[in-house]
Amino acid sequence: MRSMKTCPLCAALETPGKLTPLAKLGECDVFLNDKQGCLGWCVLVLREHVEHMDAMTLERQARVFGEVALAARALRQHFGPVRINYECLGNQVHHVHWHVIPRHADDPDPKNAIWGWPAERLAGAMSDEARASLAAALKAGLMNVAAATARARE
Repeated sequence: MRSMKTCPLCAALETPGKLTPLAKLGECDVFLNDKQGCLGWCVLVLREHVEHMDAMTLERQARVFGEVALAARALRQHFGPVRINYECLGNQVHHVHWHVIPRHADDPDPKNAIWGWPAERLAGAMSDEARASLAAALKAGLMNVAAATARARE
């Protein structure tokens, strides 16, 4: 296991920095990403330092992806996006984490991944007040979807 000194996501779990905490699920913490070029862009970070999805049991992989889907349902209910992109890359940060990115009707480049966008567009200017309002709405949405999912399992 890496220490907080070497893994930025392990450190973010302790001190989120630019990430805005939204929820603690069973396996992952959900954050509003610092970049908001796609409004509502969330990141789910596995609480334990694991570098590859295939290093986890199939059961744990299923739980993690269930949490990714839960976040997507909350985003879909809040925004009604045209698409949602799901990305677990690991090229730069070697810690399992998922980007859940709503793609909206006014998306300037709907057929391509966001990673090639200019830095300014990717960052998405947002005031602190707007970020706090969005975070509060998404927190509530995540909790509502989690509660509905739990009820459906009963």
